[in-house]
Amino acid sequence: MPDYGPRRKQPDINFEQISLQPLKKFLPPIIMLIFIIISGYSAFYTVKANEEAVVLRFGKYKETVGPGLHTKIPYGIDKILKGEVKTIYNEEFGFRTRQRGTTSIVDYEFPAAQEEKLMLTADLNCAEVNWVIRYKIKALEEYFFNVRDVRETIRGISQSVMRTLVGDLSIDEVLTIGRIEIEQMAKENIQKGLDEYKCGISIQSVLLKGVDPPLAVKDAFNAVNQAIQNKDKIINEAEGQKNKLLPAAEGKKEQAIREAEGYYVRRINRATGDVKAFLAVYEEYKKAEDVTRRRLFLETMADVLPKCEKLYIIDKDLKGLLPILGLNEEGMKK
Repeated sequence: MPDYGPRRKQPDINFEQISLQPLKKFLPPIIMLIFIIISGYSAFYTVKANEEAVVLRFGKYKETVGPGLHTKIPYGIDKILKGEVKTIYNEEFGFRTRQRGTTSIVDYEFPAAQEEKLMLTADLNCAEVNWVIRYKIKALEEYFFNVRDVRETIRGISQSVMRTLVGDLSIDEVLTIGRIEIEQMAKENIQKGLDEYKCGISIQSVLLKGVDPPLAVKDAFNAVNQAIQNKDKIINEAEGQKNKLLPAAEGKKEQAIREAEGYYVRRINRATGDVKAFLAVYEEYKKAEDVTRRRLFLETMADVLPKCEKLYIIDKDLKGLLPILGLNEEGMKK
C-alpha cells in the first residue's frame, strides 16, 4: 500500500509533457470574442442630461454632441471630453464658503480673500467688497481649448473689472446707491472680457454680498451713516409736513378765490338786474307818468303801512302837529 503520511513524496510534474494541441483550435475564436467585447465596450459612451461632450479624433476637435448614447472609434482614436453645461458654477471673492447647506460656514479671514476685497474708491477711501460670480459653460469646445485655465481667467478679469468700477465711485456711492449699478456694469464688462478671450463662459449674475469700510474705520463710518440717516429722517418728516400743509393751504386759497369770484359775479348780476328793472319801470313811467307815479306810491304804501303800529291822518292845512301827536316827555322818552 502507498504511504499517505505527512512525508509522502509528491509526484514530479513535467510541463513539457502537457499537450496544448486540443486548445489551439479554440484560441482564435476566444481572441476574436475578446476583441469584439473590448471594441464594443470602448465604441459607446453616454452623455448625461446636464452634460455635453467634445469629440477629439487623433487629438483634433471634431464635434460637440449633446446628451444620450453615442458611438466613437475605439482604441484611443476618438477621445471624449465631457462638461456640465447646465450647471451653474460660483466664484467667490473676499470670502470662501467652507460648508454649504442649511448651515453654511463662511470664512472671511481666508488669506487670499483679504487682498481680493480691499479696494480704493474715487475719493481715496478704502472699501472691503465681497462678491460672487455665477456662470455657465456656453461653448464647451472654447472652454476646453482656447484658454489654459478658465477659472483663473474668470477670477483675474472679475477682479480687474470690479476694481475699476469701485475706483470710479465715491465711498458713499459704493456703500449705498451705487451697488446695483456696480452689479450690472460688472456683469456686462466681465462678459465682454471673457468673450474677447473666447472662454466659452456665460455670466449669469454678479452679486455684491457685502460692501463695508475697513475694520479700523468702521466705527467712524457707522457714526457718519447714522448721522446721514437722522438727517434724511428729519428731511423726510419736514417734507411730509410740507406736503400735508401746502395742499390744505392751496385748497383754502382756491376756496377763497372761488367765493370771491362767486360774490363778484353775484353782485354784478344783481346790480345788472336792478338796473334793468329800473330801466323797465322808467320806460313804463315815461309812457304814463301820472299813472305810474300813483301806482308806485300805492305799492310803496301797501308795503310800508302794514308795518306801522299807529296811523295818523292829518289835514294838509293843519298848522301845528305837536298837540295832536302828544309829543310830551314820556312819549319822547319812548
